Amino acid sequence: MKNYDPVKAIYLVTIILVSLFALYITSAFFYVIVLSSLFAYVIYPVYFFCFRFIKSKEVCALIPLGAIFLLTVSSGILIVKALMNEISKILEIPNTLNGFANMDLRRIVGFFEPFIETHPGQLTVSIGAYLNSLVIDYVPRIQSNIFEISTDLSILIIELIIIAVLTYYLLVESETIIAELPNIFPDRNTGVTFLGELNHIYQSLFVVYFLTCLATGIIGGIIYWILGVPYSLIWGILTFVMALLPVVGAGTVYGLLALYYVLIQDFFTAGALFFLGIIFMNLIPDFIIRPKLARSRASIHPAITLIAFAAPVFVLGPIGIIIGPLTYGFLLAVFRTKKIIGSSFIQPESSATVSTQASAGMTIEKPTELTAGMMIEKPVEISSTHILSQEVNP
Repeated sequence: MKNYDPVKAIYLVTIILVSLFALYITSAFFYVIVLSSLFAYVIYPVYFFCFRFIKSKEVCALIPLGAIFLLTVSSGILIVKALMNEISKILEIPNTLNGFANMDLRRIVGFFEPFIETHPGQLTVSIGAYLNSLVIDYVPRIQSNIFEISTDLSILIIELIIIAVLTYYLLVESETIIAELPNIFPDRNTGVTFLGELNHIYQSLFVVYFLTCLATGIIGGIIYWILGVPYSLIWGILTFVMALLPVVGAGTVYGLLALYYVLIQDFFTAGALFFLGIIFMNLIPDFIIRPKLARSRASIHPAITLIAFAAPVFVLGPIGIIIGPLTYGFLLAVFRTKKIIGSSFIQPESSATVSTQASAGMTIEKPTELTAGMMIEKPVEISSTHILSQEVNP
């Protein structure tokens, strides 16, 4: 029996307590770290493409982040401008809020004079006093709501800044991270295989899924513009956002637009939106674009994809769209890794295959490792190879 060392025990307890405390104080920003990692993973192909021409990690990391920032800001300005234009048109309609606001309250009360017992003047004074007290009572609540909204908005802005900064550093240090990831596993061979499968699955769940939805939004914006739908760019962006939600889908956007044109009796535009939407925003993305981008080995059954994206939303809320695929993809990678590692140790009974088995065993003993050099020396294509490493065939 080994001697008890109180100093080592104190060190161990201290490390455990500090680690738990670090997890506790970081728990509020857990989803920020997850979003930063996922964001860096999704835009990594753009970073790697830029690195082939610009040999500066910092510049290559800033290019996709800057492009996304400009697209987000310009889209937000267009949406706000469109909303302001529509609101101004509504307020210009006669007998709306402006018209009612300019009407004399005494005349309104006097209209009901034959039906009430109270004198119109007294009733007017009572209504005015009640409205004043109502406003005074609700002012503190309105102020607290404004304070909460401003606080939440400030926190959101800080979180977005942190996500952008973390994404930048993750892209810059991607080579080091890729090289060190297999070392966190007890068995490096298993780690390389697991990371390869995980990369395949996440590529199919996130990268291919995101690019397919982006293509759907672009196609939708072009169709809206051709058919003369107002604010076609905004509707295209909304189509992209809705396509990211498996339960909702792009059909919600072009379906509601088609229904609107039916109500205003523009049946040609309604029919064109409906049929072109089904063909170019449902069938072509699902049966042409997605298979071209996804690898056959990394293909995931549509039912699993639907459950991974939709089911966690009812438990975790909107963040479940991110956490769900990460969890299901991790478990699927574990299953596939176990299957690959298990099949590699099957001993064939035929003596004619002994030499083949021996060579396969050598492959297991010395697998292809994730190295930063592979990334730079051999360009990676999303549709045919791993993003982070070469394919591992134990």
